[in-house]
Amino acid sequence: MPIRSGQLSFSLSKPHFSLFITLLLALVFNQVVAQNGAFRITDYGAVGDGTTLTTQAIQAAIDAAAEVGGGRVIIPPGKYLTGGIELRDNIIFELQGGATLLGTNQLEAYATHEGTDQHGKAIQRRYLVSITGVKNVLIEGKGTIDGQGKFYWETPASPPPQWIKAKTPRPNALLEVADSENITIRDITLTNSPNWTCHIMHSQDVVVDGIRIINDLFAPNADGIDITGSQRVRVTNCDITTCDDAIVLKTWKNGQPCEDVTVTNCTLETLCAALKLGTESYADYRRITFSNCAVRAASRLFAIYVRDGATVEDVLVSNITGSTKAPLVLNRPIQLMIAKRTPESPVGRIRNVSIDQVSCETDGRILLTSIEPDHLSDIRIRDLHLRYPFVEDPTAPGTDIKSAQFPTSLPDVLTAKAAIVAKNLSNLQLETITITWPEDSVPEGWRIPVRIINGDFNRKFRYDYQQPKQTELSVFWGENLSGGRLVIPDAEPSSPEVKKVEINNASIQYHATKR
Repeated sequence: MPIRSGQLSFSLSKPHFSLFITLLLALVFNQVVAQNGAFRITDYGAVGDGTTLTTQAIQAAIDAAAEVGGGRVIIPPGKYLTGGIELRDNIIFELQGGATLLGTNQLEAYATHEGTDQHGKAIQRRYLVSITGVKNVLIEGKGTIDGQGKFYWETPASPPPQWIKAKTPRPNALLEVADSENITIRDITLTNSPNWTCHIMHSQDVVVDGIRIINDLFAPNADGIDITGSQRVRVTNCDITTCDDAIVLKTWKNGQPCEDVTVTNCTLETLCAALKLGTESYADYRRITFSNCAVRAASRLFAIYVRDGATVEDVLVSNITGSTKAPLVLNRPIQLMIAKRTPESPVGRIRNVSIDQVSCETDGRILLTSIEPDHLSDIRIRDLHLRYPFVEDPTAPGTDIKSAQFPTSLPDVLTAKAAIVAKNLSNLQLETITITWPEDSVPEGWRIPVRIINGDFNRKFRYDYQQPKQTELSVFWGENLSGGRLVIPDAEPSSPEVKKVEINNASIQYHATKR
């Protein structure tokens, strides 16, 4: 059969003609699939019915893009049930609006890597979306990754508020970036995570921008964004609702330090800490900033915990507003704590921390504590306003605490009755502190009928909200303080019968008036 092209003509036998047509169709198909570098998962067999397992089809599209040096993998509208998938170098992974990746309840279908946990124990780490050992990856779009976490949780023993227990084993993270660089995640929604939601581990030059995280407020360990031993990380414009810490930095045993991390312009809600460093603190933290964040509700707005011997230094926190209206006891607007994970753990350090312009509606106290003197130093808190709709008495819940996020070895701190409690600090600077105490009645939203406590599935607390102040609080209680200065003329105790400041064994300067 003659084939003409311009001035050329040639003939093909019927078998050769059939082969030619097959090759031509394959070429046309590949051009359609990879037009502008785009690889649609439906062209590789993915079915968006929410019930057909499409792991192999999604991975095939990713691998095809990787084979040509990279490209855009497109997840069109639909619900795609999947196990673990792994992204490659130079991949744009686009979740289009109306597209949802549904995590399977088959744990063996998750992506698995040999690794360790935070304390150095060897484990198999499982993720739904894995970015491991790669460069130049962008995940974007208006679509959703749904981990269907309920498959990995026990049925709660009682109605909320009640912590949900996790089944074992379960996935380690819904989306994990590990040992990678130049990674961007933007605009997508992550929801119903069975464990940590977005984990950035031992990676560099990572941007997380404009994502939403929506988890059950009582889900087990469903952290929002975890940044572990990574450098040059920016988290901006995110909205997070979750049970465990909303945005938290960690350093693992035998891991890397956390350095040059910026978090800004986020809105957060959690029953734990909104912004946090620790408790895992084997390697150091340096040059960390948190700014311009609104906390709808949290047990703590900002916290640092050092329990494994690391040094945390050069941390700036500014322009944070929020509320500790969480159904817990012993909520804390701010907490800095140095303790020891085990008797053999070294004592770490926290130094050079500045906290400016924080406004918090709260029922609890600020705790600034170290297990030993001279390890918590150069702490500056300025332009702080606390507004109390209700004042909790810390005595009852503070006498029997199991959670490692309290200074359990300092019982006097756990029950000290002051808005700001400090022990074993060097060079503490407090300036421009104001406090608004409760009015005649507790607002309806703060009349929480049942409260629970961090780290305990069984204890319940019920308060009598007919009395807005369960106890009276001083402005400041301090013990074993060296150096530093208190300039707090505008803050008054909750009652004239209570001392404004109580200081024991301290050389800190106290100024009743502004200098």
